[in-house]
Amino acid sequence: MDEALAREYDAIVQTHWKFLYKDWPIIDRVKHHRTEIAPVNDIDSIKPFVFNRLGVIPVFFFLTVIFGTRAYSCPYRNVEKGVMLLYVLVKGVFLSDMARHIPKTSFHAIHKEFYNCKPAALNGLLNTMLSEMFSTLKSRHLVAERNPHPFKNVTLNLDGHDSRITYVGADKPSLYSYKLKKSGFRVQVCTDMNNMVLFVSSPEPCRDNTDGTMLLRLGIQNRIHKLDCVALDGGYNLYIGKLVDSADELQYENFCYPVRKRHKIALTEEEEAYNEIFGTFRSRIEGHFGEMQSTFTKFSHTVVNKVAEKDTFDIQYKLASVLLNIKRFVALKSIPSEQHHTLWLNDSFDFPSKAEQEILYTLPSIKVKLSQSHDMLATRKKFFDMTISAPTGATDMDMANGDDGEIKVIGHRGEGDTREYQIVQKSVGLSVAQWVPVHAVSDRMVIVEYLKSLKST
Repeated sequence: MDEALAREYDAIVQTHWKFLYKDWPIIDRVKHHRTEIAPVNDIDSIKPFVFNRLGVIPVFFFLTVIFGTRAYSCPYRNVEKGVMLLYVLVKGVFLSDMARHIPKTSFHAIHKEFYNCKPAALNGLLNTMLSEMFSTLKSRHLVAERNPHPFKNVTLNLDGHDSRITYVGADKPSLYSYKLKKSGFRVQVCTDMNNMVLFVSSPEPCRDNTDGTMLLRLGIQNRIHKLDCVALDGGYNLYIGKLVDSADELQYENFCYPVRKRHKIALTEEEEAYNEIFGTFRSRIEGHFGEMQSTFTKFSHTVVNKVAEKDTFDIQYKLASVLLNIKRFVALKSIPSEQHHTLWLNDSFDFPSKAEQEILYTLPSIKVKLSQSHDMLATRKKFFDMTISAPTGATDMDMANGDDGEIKVIGHRGEGDTREYQIVQKSVGLSVAQWVPVHAVSDRMVIVEYLKSLKST
């Protein structure tokens, strides 16, 4: 990676990825009709499935930053509630299918509390994350330098994506998608050249909302910088003029699109070559949609997305975009997972309560730990520097084996193979007792006598 680009990404991490270094938030459980935590059936297969699709850090981010802001109802671990919500996204199952894991009413309550408690706030949070956590104007231009000629000015891709959809009371004719030949919602998705999603439009019924009409309503002038250039396919051509006329700071140079064939006038060789390179270059965003569908089966063309309302779908699509961005950015920056990131995979793990956090705070602080380390090093130095008045030629092993006089065990520490015995040797007049490993003491009877003395006291 280019040094300047690496520095730009490092700045993004330092500013917007501080969650990597934070502990799990405190969430006290709400009172339930039962005191015991209920098990989630087959949670041992749900967690690995979510892990294999997303990885450790995206799930940690969701649980600690987005989901873990409060306790949720139902007598299950909050971590497992959050993982189940992700499971619905990545597996593409219906809410009713979750009845094999917990009662249907319980999962519906969790799902409703997350998506419908404060939907506007959650939507705004996801929009902010997309716009700030993965890309800057400078990083986009640095990456754009890798584009093929003549598209090194292009920093963004924008295209429409249709998802199959159904909900109670839906106007099915208005949802009809000519791409899917089924009912669906269409969204506009903008990515940078690394396929990081920068923003997603609100979903609209497919039939009467073409890519061009949605572009006009998108307010793209408020979402991109005047130095950005957005690549669009030929379906947007007729609307770019209207967009430029309505936006004060955007000009034609802010958009890149294929050369349109005019009536009865063939394209020149240069124009054909331009369109061919552009088509290959534009296929990057198709790669994004492919990965989106393979990661989140819920947005696959083969699965019907059942939602209660459009706002829920809006949040789900943006949440999936954020998590996919994190997965990509972790790979791009080779960000390692730390031990606390993986705790959600452990059996019976949950967010700590206030009482558990108070216990944690009773552990030694960093100042105390450094002081303890300093004291231990000082003690070790004294041990190695001390002089022992032993006969010439006598060794620690000799003293432990009792070759030069009677030895006595006066203490012990450690267990098993690591156990040591504190030994004094009377005949050589040692001023300091020695700690000797268990395997170095050949006279086992002194150990037996010592252990008997412990039992008699």
